Amino acid sequence: MSRSALVAASVAALLLAGCSSVSLLPQEAAAPRDAHMVQAPSVAGVAQERFGKAAWGRQGEFALNGQRVRYTRGADHLALFQPLPADVRAPLRFATGAADNDAVCEGWTPEQTANGRFADARPWVLSCRWGSAPVAMLQIGEGPLRAGVLTREGAYRRGDLTVGLRSVHQLEGQSKPQVAAVGYEMLHQGTVVGSLDLSGAVPRLRRPDPATPVGRAVTEAALALALASETTAR
Repeated sequence: MSRSALVAASVAALLLAGCSSVSLLPQEAAAPRDAHMVQAPSVAGVAQERFGKAAWGRQGEFALNGQRVRYTRGADHLALFQPLPADVRAPLRFATGAADNDAVCEGWTPEQTANGRFADARPWVLSCRWGSAPVAMLQIGEGPLRAGVLTREGAYRRGDLTVGLRSVHQLEGQSKPQVAAVGYEMLHQGTVVGSLDLSGAVPRLRRPDPATPVGRAVTEAALALALASETTAR
């Protein structure tokens, strides 16, 4: 083989090696096909329940551990990390068939805050109400900036019970947070007691016994948050 041919072969090999190495670099930027949100230690060992579907659409129904849930939404596509459609004021209604368990939700977009301008976002507020006595209410909207990402925070309240809500932006095995939530955590008295993972093909819920007051609160909050989201995997 001539000297020029050897040089050409060497250059080609180097280029192929370079392309191969570059193709490995963006792996962290793209979420794995079966991604999982990072779980708090307090719920890491809790069994997860899959429910619903990736694209909710305007209306439908699904089962959560045998419990039927029917819903209607104000838009084909609705997500807390995307702008609220201008003509939507009642983004969500859903019912499980249990007494005092029909939810009616409203939505609105407040004035833009300094954090919203920094993150180039206009977060909207989701406010839901269940039943009559005692009334249960959920509200979630703009949260603080964490690692340059604008979060969502809020609470579910029924009587004397309060369950905190906060968005999660970290996927297992990835150091860079996602701009949109990959799920939500539910906290009671400062401890994570439930989680909603939206990073897979369908929502995945970890919760206390739904027959308990805390378990019911986590379930109702998770349904509202899932229906006001689109899962990140397709």
